[in-house]
Amino acid sequence: MKIIAYGVRKDELPFFEKFADQFGIEYATTAKELNNETAKLAKGFDAVSLYTATTESNDAWEKFEEYDIKYVTVRTAGFDAVDIDRAKKHHIKISNVPQYSPSAIAEFAVAMTLAVLRKIPLALERAKVQDFSVEGLLGKELNQMTIGVIGTGRIGMTTAKVFNAFGSKVIGYDVFQNEEAKKVLEYKSLDDVFANSDIISLHIPLTSENKHIINKNSIEKMKDGVIIINTARGGHIDGEVLRDALVSGKVAAAGLDVYEFEEGLLKRDLSGEVIRDSIYRDLSNLPNVIMTPHIAFSTETAVHNMVKMSTENLIAFTNAGVSDNEITK
Repeated sequence: MKIIAYGVRKDELPFFEKFADQFGIEYATTAKELNNETAKLAKGFDAVSLYTATTESNDAWEKFEEYDIKYVTVRTAGFDAVDIDRAKKHHIKISNVPQYSPSAIAEFAVAMTLAVLRKIPLALERAKVQDFSVEGLLGKELNQMTIGVIGTGRIGMTTAKVFNAFGSKVIGYDVFQNEEAKKVLEYKSLDDVFANSDIISLHIPLTSENKHIINKNSIEKMKDGVIIINTARGGHIDGEVLRDALVSGKVAAAGLDVYEFEEGLLKRDLSGEVIRDSIYRDLSNLPNVIMTPHIAFSTETAVHNMVKMSTENLIAFTNAGVSDNEITK
């Protein structure tokens, strides 16, 4: 079996080598993202692995059909950029990795929350210039706060458990409640979560129904001084509205590992370049905002599992024509 992997980062390479040996397959890797032009690199391969799908990835499906490539896997849980109908039209089955490490993202969400609450970035900036003053560094404690977790799947539930360990009260909202989650949080209506949370942490997949779930109307329902943490998808937040709420003080602070228009922006070295997105520029320059380049997933455990499970998806496809993680059903 021959697989070509697109969008491969240096930290993934040892794992591709490991699982090529373990499963007895041939892997070719490229740092290039999949698009209509780079699709030609897949000619002669049996299947394709993507780090994450972009809107341009969908331009490759027609060529893949021409090359008799039927199976594609995405090495992440998110697949909101995949045009499922377009892939089906060209007889391509696509799978994802829905559970590579809930703890990686949960721990990052809590770490980001702690950094915001204790004003760690400001303290570090001062220390670099030998400013060891403590004015303006008064923090808050998690054990005194109510955390609103929106999305109580594996990641959201794990996040609730970590916040519980700090002594926080955790409330949550999900379209689909589950009994296991009730052991670590109290379910509320979405409006109640907005109204009663000191900190809101997002852990939902992006859908047309929840795009901009954080908007002008929902922020108005929140406590004054609420903190918003997003390690899910950038499209959950209306960036312009959040910026204005951060400037006004309605939202005290935000921790953002994702951004709605991050494609072509995050995960790239743009040193010395002018970022044209004015909302991103504004958000990243606010002192009460932490922005990271979509790295909540990035742990050794998670990357190992992403490569292993995506490889297993493609092997399952070729052996039986089906994978448990298929998203094109």
